[in-house]
Amino acid sequence: MALQPEVRHSPEPEKRRAAKFQLKAVAMRSGGEGRCDDTASLEAAVPEERSVIVISDDEGEVSLGLGNSVLLIEDAGEDSILQEKKTLEVLDEELAITFSRKAHVMPHARYDCSMHPFTRFEEETQIPIEKNASFCAECYCYLCDKPASECLHWTAPEYCHCNAHNKSQYWKQQRDVALVGVLTVFNLDLTEIDTELKEGGNKLHCFLLDLWPVYQEYLKGSLLKRDTVERCLCSCHKGKAVNHKCNMCALNHTLVKFFNYTQVHKTVTDFLNHIDEEKPKAAAVMLLGTAKELIIHKVLPNPFTLKDPLANIKDSSVNLMTRIMTTLQRLLVLKEYPKTLYDKFVGFFQRLRLPPHFYSFTSSLNVMRWDNCLLTSVLAGQNLTGVRTSKGKKECLWEALTVVQSRVMRLENDKSYRQLVRYLNAVQCPESAGLVNLRKKLCFYICKYGDFSNAAYSLIVPRGTQGNICKYFTPALFELHMAMLRLRSCPPGNEAEWTDVWGPQSGSPLKRGLLIRTALHILFCNNNLFRESKCWSSLVRMWCMSEMLSKEGRVMPLCLYEPDKVFLQKVMSSSCSILDELQRVPNVFLPQPFHKVFHNTAELILIVQAVVRFLMATMPPLKGMLELIAAFGLNHWALSLLIEGISSMSDLLWQFVSCVNRELHEEEQRILELLINRGPNYVSHLVPVFLLHHSEGVRSVGFCFIDFVLKNMAHIPWSGTLGNCLEMKVLPFSHSYSISQGEQKRLTANIGRLITRS
Repeated sequence: MALQPEVRHSPEPEKRRAAKFQLKAVAMRSGGEGRCDDTASLEAAVPEERSVIVISDDEGEVSLGLGNSVLLIEDAGEDSILQEKKTLEVLDEELAITFSRKAHVMPHARYDCSMHPFTRFEEETQIPIEKNASFCAECYCYLCDKPASECLHWTAPEYCHCNAHNKSQYWKQQRDVALVGVLTVFNLDLTEIDTELKEGGNKLHCFLLDLWPVYQEYLKGSLLKRDTVERCLCSCHKGKAVNHKCNMCALNHTLVKFFNYTQVHKTVTDFLNHIDEEKPKAAAVMLLGTAKELIIHKVLPNPFTLKDPLANIKDSSVNLMTRIMTTLQRLLVLKEYPKTLYDKFVGFFQRLRLPPHFYSFTSSLNVMRWDNCLLTSVLAGQNLTGVRTSKGKKECLWEALTVVQSRVMRLENDKSYRQLVRYLNAVQCPESAGLVNLRKKLCFYICKYGDFSNAAYSLIVPRGTQGNICKYFTPALFELHMAMLRLRSCPPGNEAEWTDVWGPQSGSPLKRGLLIRTALHILFCNNNLFRESKCWSSLVRMWCMSEMLSKEGRVMPLCLYEPDKVFLQKVMSSSCSILDELQRVPNVFLPQPFHKVFHNTAELILIVQAVVRFLMATMPPLKGMLELIAAFGLNHWALSLLIEGISSMSDLLWQFVSCVNRELHEEEQRILELLINRGPNYVSHLVPVFLLHHSEGVRSVGFCFIDFVLKNMAHIPWSGTLGNCLEMKVLPFSHSYSISQGEQKRLTANIGRLITRS
């Protein structure tokens, strides 16, 4: 039966009010309303079959459940349309009649269905309540987010999804579990769960399903004979047939149950290997979920310890947990997690009840965020000690080694070298050896931001209980740091390694004399460095190279003029006292020659005297003397000064000569490359240093060099040039240096061969 339009007349014509109505098109979608603001556009879209909505301006009238001002007029065919027209003519001044097409039901949750009534209940999972199992074609399951017709648990006992609705706390929790799966254990809000977290949760869920049967096999155990793991030491059979009457044999050869954790360890390890390739959020979820699973694994005792350490659950699970915690610590420092997510990850682990063998991991995730007050004050230089007192409680910057390494890595990548130096000076770590290894690069970091004076002082001024950094130096690190301070440059990357190309750093040069005092004091105080000939070769090489780099950033050689005898005598006379003082303290006064224009020459003379002391203190046999000779470069006068310094000590001179001759024969390829790279000018000045010496042993070194060139003439194109140079520089002066006739003939013949073969 069609409803007729409601007609109302105003009781007083003079007080009639003009009816003002807003067109409303009712669109049924989960009990909601749609709205249309343009009446004309709606009338154009009205199909042939129409329904009429009469909207009253009187809020007190009776409604049909769709609002106090809305009445539905159902379709009654052509008669209804004629009636509508008549009504419109009659009620022109009283009513406004508009049109709407028939409502289209949109997809909606079952509890919002307008066709089938729904009964709400807090928790009912056994059977459908009243008519809750009924549904229309557009009803969706609240839990599954699928059409009700596709829900597998719509009326299933103990599940009964048809009763689910959004007003029940129980069903809301079930929906959260259905939507986010294992992520519910992290107490994450649905707004926090993005694709990355959901992917991590899905992979964790799959892993737990794969791990479950493997863990069950561990719980079942396996029967093994004790003698398959440990050899039976009973003396009654000695490897022969088992004596069943012997109680010891019966104990060792009977079947016992073992619980082998190896397969569980392998499964977890394979999963952890894949986590390294995951995104940060997904990796954190997967690691924490794995940690939670390891914690609940039961520790089943074995009759005795198995040989394989991975078979024992305590040792194996501690090994796995160590890897998990180390990776999590690294992620929390290196990656940017939102604060709420960061806190929930840390809080999740802190709520776990750790078994006794995991007690050492209790505070593993107590990692300071980068915005921590103590940490930020240290990085900003406001707190140099890493210790503060807050509300009467002392707080120290104390972090695990993995955390320290991760912070160092991040600060390196950000090129925040000044903050990195402050952090390493203030932080404390339970693993002191690892922290010392990181602090070896402090001078390198200081040079990176151009403070070379402080970099030099950092090598000789003790800091804390660890003492000087330089006492942990290797010869390679010593050479690198001396080069950085002298060149005022650094290797281009973050690795403290020697490189062919250097990057100059803006910064003020060192005070004159500071570097030589620092270098010698380090060698005298570090006994391991003092005994290494490579360190002394490096020291000589540093003062025989230019303080300026080439345009390409390469190191250039430096040729110093040979000093006069007066200057040489002044420096030599003060060298002994300077070296004695440097063995005790680094701050030694250097006399006037070290502050003039020729300060580099004076410093090289002082280095030569220090090398003489090194040779005197070294136990035979000597090593690396050929490298020491090559370190002088074109400064052959300094090499002559060194040889003169040891000439008065016949035993030491003989050891020096023997070492050079031996290395010339043993390291032919390296010497050949050196001579080819240096060229004829270098060799023609080097060989006379030995040939024009009063000692026959020293002259033998010069003859060895000539023999070496003659032997490798096929690879040395400038041998003739060398012969001509030696003919002019050596032969005219050979009589003045007590050269015997045999040596004179040998020298003449060799020089002639060099000239002829060219």
